[in-house]
Amino acid sequence: MKRTIMALAAAWSGLLLAVAGCAASRMLADTDDLKQFPLPSSIAGDPPKSGMRYWRRPFERLPYTVRQDGNSYVTVIQPPRGGVEFWANEWGEAGATQRTVFVRRGPAIGKLGEPETVFDGTLINDVPDLKDPQRLAPGRGFTRTTMLLDPQEGYVLMTCVCPEYLPGSAPLLPALVVSKTGAPGTWTYMGKLKGDPEKEARKRWETTKTYIWSDGGPILRLSDGRWRIYLNGFGKKLSALDSDTLAGPWKFLRDAQGQIRELLPDLPTGGVWANVLRLNERDWHLWLTDTYPPQAIWHYHSMDGLNWSRFGRQPEITRATVGQRPIKCLRCYYDPSQDEIIGLLAVWDSRPGGGKCWCPYISRMPAKRRP
Repeated sequence: MKRTIMALAAAWSGLLLAVAGCAASRMLADTDDLKQFPLPSSIAGDPPKSGMRYWRRPFERLPYTVRQDGNSYVTVIQPPRGGVEFWANEWGEAGATQRTVFVRRGPAIGKLGEPETVFDGTLINDVPDLKDPQRLAPGRGFTRTTMLLDPQEGYVLMTCVCPEYLPGSAPLLPALVVSKTGAPGTWTYMGKLKGDPEKEARKRWETTKTYIWSDGGPILRLSDGRWRIYLNGFGKKLSALDSDTLAGPWKFLRDAQGQIRELLPDLPTGGVWANVLRLNERDWHLWLTDTYPPQAIWHYHSMDGLNWSRFGRQPEITRATVGQRPIKCLRCYYDPSQDEIIGLLAVWDSRPGGGKCWCPYISRMPAKRRP
């Protein structure tokens, strides 16, 4: 009898694996995916054969409709009044009025309402047209958005602004937008960051005639009241800025030689789209993508937000986890009700109505997990 039960269990397990295999095959990258986002011959580090490690379950697509440009630079906030807010930016094709920041609200991450646009690119007043500097760029907009809900300041959006989406041929620089309530019509554009970022951008142009293209990371309030921003694009894979106030001046953390401090000296790749999650003052996590086209996502851990070490074997996620389809960045937040880290992975997938865009996929990791 026992052998019969074990045989049936084994058969059922095999059936489940076969079904899973069929499901995975439907998720494989197609010819267009591989042409637009080619695969490398090898990936640095110790990539997992399955495409993923440390996460509890495979990443699954969130059930609501994405917008025109997809949702990749997303932030999930759990406000004190309850529920969930999903913040993201959209890069439409018709210029500044379609370069928007929007929010979806709902009782849970899988039960969000329709998007509400809170402001658009016309709010930007310090990004000139490259061809006619006397006027504002008609295509100016926001990208790389991350939102913070601060008890004193309210909603603080860390973003990057540019005259048009032209990597290498236009500047992309960090900026801030704030609102006490988060409601449409209440937002103030504070402009591009004052201090070291503007000095470094000016120096780059004067010495090399090239632009800084910065992938801004999150903004955090430190325990002593100061502010910190993580980003790249200023000659380092990952750097940090501190300021006593949101208005600045913002100063790069520097090494003993006075150079901008490199926070990830052992990262074997370039590093883009950094996302820092602070669980407490002694427990910081960082995820960032390796390069472009994106192939893998690396995970680091720190006890102070400055000295980082790899979270076990890395990279943590590769395209193999979604059938070699393109991936972009991973944005994470903490769910205290489950004591879990929730990860939202941007995956290139079909858009309702045709075409493809970056779609948010979700998985979970125990917050107290150590590799």
